[in-house]
Amino acid sequence: MSILFTTWFNKRFSITISLLLLALSGCMQNQYAADFRTPFPPIADSRIAATDNTVKMVNAVFYQSFIGGEWQYQGSTNLKNSINAYIQIPERLDMSEEAQENYLQQAICPAAQHEKMWQALNDKTLVVHIYTYKRKYSLYANCINPYTTG
Repeated sequence: MSILFTTWFNKRFSITISLLLLALSGCMQNQYAADFRTPFPPIADSRIAATDNTVKMVNAVFYQSFIGGEWQYQGSTNLKNSINAYIQIPERLDMSEEAQENYLQQAICPAAQHEKMWQALNDKTLVVHIYTYKRKYSLYANCINPYTTG
């Protein structure tokens, strides 16, 4: 009886572990695939990451702009060729994607008066993202640096 129980238990345990590993593998593959559904901003020529001071300048400009409203600035990420600023909004904007991108460039991207920030960015791209729930489903626009040519 003991041998039968041990064999039965080992088979059930093996099947349970196998199913668990299979399920986790599928979840990880689905997550990996989901991460690549949203395109990333185009890569600039320069491959050197912006300095921490530049990121702090960008954060300071955006934090000042979004104090006490429904839109919440959630910080930025520093990539090799860009700084991505993230703004969480309560609900989707009722306009086309193109209109939203234009709105981000005209109204949300920092003004030319933030000269020190723009000069610190130099040839790095400042990308503004808006999203309602998850960053990976954000809509974004590249801000135009008024102090660079080309």
